[in-house]
Amino acid sequence: MKRRDFMTGVAASILLAVSKGDSQAPAKRPRLLISNTDAFTGLALLRTRYASGMRPSEDMEGWALSWQLTRQESFAEKALAAMRAGHIAKGVKPSRSWVDYARWSLTFDWLSGYPGFEPALQNRIADELMEGASAMLESPDFADPGNYSYQNYAVRYLSLPAFVSAALDGFTGCNDRCKSWRAQVAKCLANVLETTNIVSPEGSYHESMDYMRITWAPLTLLAELQRTTTGVDPAHHYSLFRNIGNTYLYKLLPDGTPSREGDNEYPILDLRDISVLGYAVNRFKDPYSAWLLRQSGFFPKQWTLPVLEFLWDDPEVTSRDPSLASEGELARQHYFSGVGHLVMRSGWKPDATWIEFDCGPYLAKHQHLDQNQITIYHSGYLAIDSGADYTDSESPHYLNYYRRTVAHNSILIYDPSEKFFWSQNLLAAANDGGQRMDSSRFWNTIRSPADFQSTRDLWNLGSMRAVDYVPGQYHYAMGDASNAYSIEKLKKFTREVLYAPAQDTLFVFDRVVSAHPSFKKAWLLHGVNEPSVDQDAASGAAGAKEFKNASTFCFRERSGELSVHCLLPRERVVTRRGGPGHDFYTPGDDHGGPWGSGENWPLEPQEGGPLPRDPKLQHMWKTFWGDDFSKISPSNRKNVVPGFWRIEVSPSIPAAEDFFLHVFEIGNLGATGKKRNELIDGVNFLGAAAEAGPFVLFSTSDTASQGGEVSLPDLACDSLIVSGLLPDTVYELGFTGPNVSNSPTAVLPGVLADMLRLRTNSKGVLRLEKTHLGNLRLRIARI
Repeated sequence: MKRRDFMTGVAASILLAVSKGDSQAPAKRPRLLISNTDAFTGLALLRTRYASGMRPSEDMEGWALSWQLTRQESFAEKALAAMRAGHIAKGVKPSRSWVDYARWSLTFDWLSGYPGFEPALQNRIADELMEGASAMLESPDFADPGNYSYQNYAVRYLSLPAFVSAALDGFTGCNDRCKSWRAQVAKCLANVLETTNIVSPEGSYHESMDYMRITWAPLTLLAELQRTTTGVDPAHHYSLFRNIGNTYLYKLLPDGTPSREGDNEYPILDLRDISVLGYAVNRFKDPYSAWLLRQSGFFPKQWTLPVLEFLWDDPEVTSRDPSLASEGELARQHYFSGVGHLVMRSGWKPDATWIEFDCGPYLAKHQHLDQNQITIYHSGYLAIDSGADYTDSESPHYLNYYRRTVAHNSILIYDPSEKFFWSQNLLAAANDGGQRMDSSRFWNTIRSPADFQSTRDLWNLGSMRAVDYVPGQYHYAMGDASNAYSIEKLKKFTREVLYAPAQDTLFVFDRVVSAHPSFKKAWLLHGVNEPSVDQDAASGAAGAKEFKNASTFCFRERSGELSVHCLLPRERVVTRRGGPGHDFYTPGDDHGGPWGSGENWPLEPQEGGPLPRDPKLQHMWKTFWGDDFSKISPSNRKNVVPGFWRIEVSPSIPAAEDFFLHVFEIGNLGATGKKRNELIDGVNFLGAAAEAGPFVLFSTSDTASQGGEVSLPDLACDSLIVSGLLPDTVYELGFTGPNVSNSPTAVLPGVLADMLRLRTNSKGVLRLEKTHLGNLRLRIARI
């Protein structure tokens, strides 16, 4: 059976369960998130929890639950008093009021059966619930359930009628209406769940971790609501749910802040994160999620619905500190295949190294144009997503810098004639030389699996061609972002990364082929503070300064340090750019100017304020928001660490094809930059030799799979790693004396020093553990 047919069957089973539920009157209660015999939140289990001293929240729904567990009338009367005194808030946007509807729905369900819950009050509450659900379902968002999106607003909207229709199942005043509502909700939810198989099969999300929690908080509630009311558990059928814990485990930095990819305007954890993680503890009994939730210190104490703490923070789940787990027990790498995010980390201690490498499809408006981007954290933000939040979700800074490639650690290819635009070509955007923004779909979101397939030319911008990991030895991946750029300027852009955790060293190799040699290429790396370049220390002077053939630069932040060795291109210009007035610089304008015709796009005032006086900026704001827009909203960026400085590396000699090779030494302040790193050049292969670390070779042509030759420098090493070979294939490695050497102890020219035959792994990577490989000529040949 095909996956699609199977999941269609799952959706049909949900609708069948809904239909069966409608034939049972009255419905068995309680049924919202709890039931008499549920394996996860059954009343007997919850009574044991209550007897141990745990208590539900001190609020309307918490008192209703306490009545269910104890049958003490005082709890029910407290809940009823709160219901009589209050009303569901009117005039509140459903993106916020869904929580209120969930609370009232839970209380209505959990108090059913209490004699004091008089019909008049039931009718009043039911009318208020139905009024909100009816209005929500009549909105355009619900017109086509087959295109109901896996997106933060949509999932919040869906939660409102889902809770209402489940709570009023069997209620006399809502029979036929609730039946049709439940069917409509089930169809919409089925499409959302199907779309998670494209976006989040291994976890993570397509619109940043900020929008992830906004979406997953209601989605986990919807999953549990469906499980307890229909018996169909989405967690059995959709792998997203079992990867929620992994998402937080890997995508939280060692300081407890979330990954900054995408529109993460508020990069600290909040009450929605704790609720989502609580679901992972309850549903999957995940010990690492339990540790994050209770002992990491990363999360607040408040939950989206306070009663969930009692329901979901299962005390029988024993916490496990991930920093105590061996690499055999807990992998140091996780690949989120749907979105193309790869996280590599040295561990979970506060001083661990954390690296994210992103290359995947473009799925939603809140993504950035950042394929093949790398971010690094080690005791500080060393290589970061630059810019900061976008305030009103569209702004001059957002359009021309924050979401664009120029603000990320990727590569620019500058074609002066290229056009970028906002929405339906309503406003021209500055030419940053980056990845394309030439369709209105860049301002939409994926609607369904069918929608994704029919528009793959727009969504399918990047892909990981290989992901490999050998515990304790290396992490390797190759990202292909060729489709992310205009075909008029770029033919090929692949990035290979190899992380050697023992040395805390990252190798980054880029192959870039432009459509015309004259198109300027710029390799970018952003940091918080001004970097030193060779012996030129940071001076604090804002602007841009060029260094011809500079060999190293270094970023420092907090107690972390990143020293980068530039090995390729051989002839290069390294530019240090940043500081006030230059910190968010985009190199081109919006009407065909050359590189350098652009300007700085500063952050909007954090406190908000009136529109700027510049007519150009006023035109932008009013195009975004309408002619009556006159005031910029306050910003959330008080928790954002922007990148105020960057390094640009450009070839000095124009060419269609260029290779960029950099070696990153990662460590504490003062600890990096002390080891030799040398270029390895040869036939079909280029690479780098890191002193006391690995010699790493990358293929430079399609014929490299057959073999090639390189000269290995006179440098101590611990291993040889070669990528770009054929998978599961035997290669012969011949080591002979070099023809030219300054060492008196070198093997004589052409004399065989060693001959080995090794098989590559399934990813086409070969590793040889050997400490004496320096000052030899290596020949690689396929057998």
